[in-house]
Amino acid sequence: MITPEHLTGFLMMHAGFRAEFGRLAEACTHPRDDAHEELLEEQLALVLDMLHAHHSHEDAHLWPRLVGRAPEAADVLAELESEHAVLDPLVAAASDRGVPLAGRAPTLRRLHELVNEHLDHEERTAVPLMLRHLTLDDVEADKRRAMDDFGRRRIPVIFGWLASSADTRLLATSYADLPVVARLMFRLFWWPAYRRRFARLYGAAAPANAVLES
Repeated sequence: MITPEHLTGFLMMHAGFRAEFGRLAEACTHPRDDAHEELLEEQLALVLDMLHAHHSHEDAHLWPRLVGRAPEAADVLAELESEHAVLDPLVAAASDRGVPLAGRAPTLRRLHELVNEHLDHEERTAVPLMLRHLTLDDVEADKRRAMDDFGRRRIPVIFGWLASSADTRLLATSYADLPVVARLMFRLFWWPAYRRRFARLYGAAAPANAVLES
C-alpha cells in the first residue's frame, strides 16, 4: 500500500490541468499581438499534449492494472475512460490552428469545466483505488513514464506550469521529492524563467509561493 504523498506527481498534473484551460480561455479571447498569439499556441499545444499523454497512460496502463487487482472496480474505471472519450472532441477542436484563438476560447472554457468535473470524479473514485492497490514499484515506473512524456527539453516549462498551479502543500511535497540538483535548478533558473513566461502569457504575475520564493 502507498500513501497520498506517493501520488504527488499524479495530483500535480491534475492541478495543472485544473488551472490552465481556464487561464488560456481568458487569454485567448484577446491576444495582444502576433508574438503573444504564438506563445499562447505553444502553451496550449503543450498542455493538450500532456492531457493526451496523461489519459493515454491511464487507459492503457493504470486502469487495466487496477482492474487486474480490483475486478470489482471495473465499471467505475470504465466510466472514467468513457469520460476521456467525451473530452476528445473538445481537445481536437482546441488544437485546431485553422480556427483563430479567439474562436477557440469558448471551447477552452467548456474544456476547463469538463476537465475539472472529470478530475473531481477521478480523485473521488480512482485515487482511493490507487492508494489501496498500487505499489511503490508501480509509482516509480509511472514517474519514469511521465518523465519520458515530458521530454528533457520541456521539463523546465512543464515544472514551472505545474508549480504555478499547485497549492502550497502539494508543491512543497513535490519540491522536496526532487533531487538536490533539480531543486537548485528549479529555484535559481526554471521558476524565475517561468514567472517571466507566465507574465507574457497572462499579463499578470505568477501566483506567489513561499516554497519557491523564500
